[in-house]
Amino acid sequence: MSKKIVVIDDDRITLTMLEMVFSRHGFQVFSAQDGAEGYELVQKEKPDILISDMLLPKIHGTELCKKIKETPELKQTKVILMTAVYKGPSFRFEARDCGADDFIEKPLDMKDLLSRIDKFLKKE
Repeated sequence: MSKKIVVIDDDRITLTMLEMVFSRHGFQVFSAQDGAEGYELVQKEKPDILISDMLLPKIHGTELCKKIKETPELKQTKVILMTAVYKGPSFRFEARDCGADDFIEKPLDMKDLLSRIDKFLKKE
């Protein structure tokens, strides 16, 4: 059974790139362009991993992460927050405080991202 990843980003180019990379690596990929649509998708698909931008329309990435971690049937979902805007240590702490399992800055290093995902999936 292939692992499921939900990707949420309002940037279509980033979304398309991540969909292609993850599909090529054998994941089932689902995507959304805002936090509200993303939350519905996570509830429906119950992915192994959620990769979400922090700055999203409708529901902010940190709020989305909190909602997922507070929902009993979703809290085991690994959440990786990403950002191009929020750089610096304070945002790392903000990501950690809302329950994110990891935090990465854009531009994304795909090798690094895939190895982080790999580590999460190996722990299961």
